Amino acid sequence: MMLRFPSFAAFALLLGPAGLLNAQTTLILPPSRDVVVGYHDNFNSANTNYNSSWHCSAISQPGTAGGVNKCRGMMDFDLSSIPADATVLGAFLSLSASGPLDNLGYVSSVGSMGFNACKLVRITSAWNDNTVTWNTQPTTSAVNAVSLAQSSYTLQNYLNIDVTALVQDMVAAPGNSHGFMLKLDNETPSRGLCVYGGLAPQPDKRPSLVVVYGECGSSYIGEFGGGGSGLVISPSITGLGGTVRLDMDPMVHGKTDLVLHNALGQVVDRRPVASWPVSLPVPALAPGTYTWLVQSPDGKVMGMARMVVR
Repeated sequence: MMLRFPSFAAFALLLGPAGLLNAQTTLILPPSRDVVVGYHDNFNSANTNYNSSWHCSAISQPGTAGGVNKCRGMMDFDLSSIPADATVLGAFLSLSASGPLDNLGYVSSVGSMGFNACKLVRITSAWNDNTVTWNTQPTTSAVNAVSLAQSSYTLQNYLNIDVTALVQDMVAAPGNSHGFMLKLDNETPSRGLCVYGGLAPQPDKRPSLVVVYGECGSSYIGEFGGGGSGLVISPSITGLGGTVRLDMDPMVHGKTDLVLHNALGQVVDRRPVASWPVSLPVPALAPGTYTWLVQSPDGKVMGMARMVVR
């Protein structure tokens, strides 16, 4: 399911002598496909397809019968509705920690661990999630690769990862852009970054990609602590009964709307804001990952931040 939010109210386009001005569109996308590719020494599995896996992890660990178990995660998002010449103002990928994968091996027993810094790289050749294996995995490009720092605890989420440059490359060259690959910087045992994929039993744990594109105007899309008019939320991990503080750059004046989306892109809360900062109680929400968007009266996205409710 793809949710599309026009950045202008009810098709009221901002037209001038040069045509459409300052129009922005926000997409909140689930993965269109994802898979892990891996092999298990002593089990002759490098030609096995693992499309039934509910995780999309990057792992290297000792095998239970000797050798090494290794995998990389692959995920793709449908960007076909974005024009090839569009300016991507911001793109942010969120990955949720999966914890233990099963009852075998060190990584599997504790979740993410070790010196597990990873990279997200652009996949540059076609792949089929029902047939791809370690031995047939697609090619990738390191251009504009995004580094993910080593996790500091075993259930660490990676939310609001700035993948703007990668997505801009994907939009500009769709013929050789086929999603993201998650891979360890160092693939010697034992280390792993264990995250959920599209088959996660809880929908709010599945990967999600927020893309804002269009005319920049005076708006800026930034992640936590970003410059311009980026939205900052504190604390970003909270619980029911808690209070969060949201703040925007002082350059933002006048009435705006705070709009809260769940992981499926559904609007679950909306409220007007006339001045910043604002403190508010956490709405009655199910545990999961949520996205606050700040919108101007004409619907342009002014800022974005992720909130995790535990």
